[in-house]
Amino acid sequence: MLPLSPDSEVYRFTWMPSFHVPRSIRVEHRGNVYSLHVKEEGKDEGTLAIDRRILLTPTQWQALQQHLEEARFWTLDRFASPRSVVYVDGAQWLFEGGWEGRYRALDIHSPDPDGRAAPFYNLGAFLVELAGIPMTEGALY
Repeated sequence: MLPLSPDSEVYRFTWMPSFHVPRSIRVEHRGNVYSLHVKEEGKDEGTLAIDRRILLTPTQWQALQQHLEEARFWTLDRFASPRSVVYVDGAQWLFEGGWEGRYRALDIHSPDPDGRAAPFYNLGAFLVELAGIPMTEGALY
């Protein structure tokens, strides 16, 4: 994700579920352009089933900023599971951000939409919605 140009702000959400195809959603603000890039792995190694760019409105960017603020993305001291936990199912949710020379990454396992990680679940769900990725009820875990 780095290096970044000085006039850009970038976030990436990578969703890596146990039994579904991984997806990556990257949003960027560069100058006066707001864009979203979505990629999904294809069935054959090294191929992409989805690789598209979508222009966002300033209102959509502001909604993203609100989700990031609610999740305390830049200010959260830490978000970690106990070291003794071993996951054999679920999904890894990786959130990355780059802005004003800073980089931040937070790795969360299957955030509970009703638990303390709910703001991160909401952030990921918002990005999936912006990307236009169809999801059935309960498919985002």
